[in-house]
Amino acid sequence: MGECLLLRGLKFHFDNEYKTKPVRYGPVLLWQIGDIGCDPGYIVRDHEQYCYEITCVVGGCGTISSDGREYPIKKGEIYLNKKGEVHCIKSDLTDPIRYFYIGFEFDDALADGIWKDIKTAFEGCKNPLARDIAGVQNAFSSAFNEMMTNDVISNDLIRLYVYQILMLSYRCLALFKPKPYLMAYEQNKAQQLVYTVLNYIDTNVTAIEQLEDIAKEVGYSYAHISRLFKQVVGKSMSDYYIAKRFEKAVELLKAGMPITEISALLKYKTLQSFSKAFSKYFGLSPSEYKKILDQEKD
Repeated sequence: MGECLLLRGLKFHFDNEYKTKPVRYGPVLLWQIGDIGCDPGYIVRDHEQYCYEITCVVGGCGTISSDGREYPIKKGEIYLNKKGEVHCIKSDLTDPIRYFYIGFEFDDALADGIWKDIKTAFEGCKNPLARDIAGVQNAFSSAFNEMMTNDVISNDLIRLYVYQILMLSYRCLALFKPKPYLMAYEQNKAQQLVYTVLNYIDTNVTAIEQLEDIAKEVGYSYAHISRLFKQVVGKSMSDYYIAKRFEKAVELLKAGMPITEISALLKYKTLQSFSKAFSKYFGLSPSEYKKILDQEKD
């Protein structure tokens, strides 16, 4: 289906180009798709785009440009060129670039629904460079695998992978990050970690000086714990900790502990800072809250 060429300045070029007649996949017209590994300093010279093109860098780095606007690009990034733009790629001198590419157009008569939205987004894209946060590289690799396999179902699978490449590129350029699916074991592991954190906060609320200390206790980064906590509990770890502090404050007020001692026990630097935080949370100062508690006893 394709051929791997060795050209001057290139390590390899797996090229699939349909210049005389594009391959039709529903509303998508495929003009070219391939894989290029460049030598250091190699330049794909200025050429005018006759279709949209997505470049997905899978190794090394270099620069890429459209109509004179030049961007540094590296592994893990994608780039969108529009029809009519003058395009150029330069391979780095020390870390030569390797990239996948796909050239395509949309059939306006068939491009409705999501394809109309994607075309509009591509045409109006202001920043053509984005990180591959959606797995565009994997979709390219799957398409190439089917081109090599070339059995009775390969063409249908290639069509699906071409759709994936364009849809996932749309997500990357829109900065829409997919949510990862956690398998049952990973979910249980995450829930167990969050339960450990919950239990630690509940039993050590007066001993915690800063939330980052919890991360040290359970052996994970604070960012990782915070993300899992929000996913499992539905509120941030900070909000949960604050609620528990004030639950403890009310418990100690009911037990008759002086406000100054409660402030110190909960690690507030001053009585004023405790009173301000308490008032913001409850709408009443600690002394006003205590008067209400005393009145309820009478």
